[in-house]
Amino acid sequence: MTGFRAGKHGAQGVYNVTPDITCLGKVIGGGLPCAAYGGRADIMNHLAPLGDVYQAGTLSGNPLAVSAGLSMMQLIESFGVYERAEAQTTQLVNGIQSAIDRAKAPMQVNAIGTMFTVFFSNQPIHNVDDVNACDMGMFNRYFHYLKDNGILIPPSQYEANFVSSEHSDEIVHHTIGVVTQFINEHWGN
Repeated sequence: MTGFRAGKHGAQGVYNVTPDITCLGKVIGGGLPCAAYGGRADIMNHLAPLGDVYQAGTLSGNPLAVSAGLSMMQLIESFGVYERAEAQTTQLVNGIQSAIDRAKAPMQVNAIGTMFTVFFSNQPIHNVDDVNACDMGMFNRYFHYLKDNGILIPPSQYEANFVSSEHSDEIVHHTIGVVTQFINEHWGN
């Protein structure tokens, strides 16, 4: 998720950091099994054949997966997929935040890139201890309310919601409306 969900250039692009090592999962295979890692030369030189750390895998260097991943990244760039998905995420998060602010609801929304999570707390959420202190019963009611109104989110407070370029304005507006109804039913406005 810190690879491509956080932004087109990963979390390292969002936060302008150069990591010691970058690990990327299945998304780089364009739907095929693939993963990769890379980093500074002083770290990577520990890998065989230069160093004493051996790494291998059944699908290492699979040309089909690498070709699919490269093609997918070119298509994503050509069609502005990130820009669309990030714009939809911003619209959705801003709409939810406006409803929270109007009702003064004890809720927090954390977001980055194309991900967001709604928490039921008066306090900002910075870590797992903050999440553990959230009203899990209210999250359960929220989850079922959204599901009953045709919106599927992860059933756990510890999961992120993902927005894609395929989430239309209609879907975003419907979601904001349902979340606003939930907030108004619980905190009245």
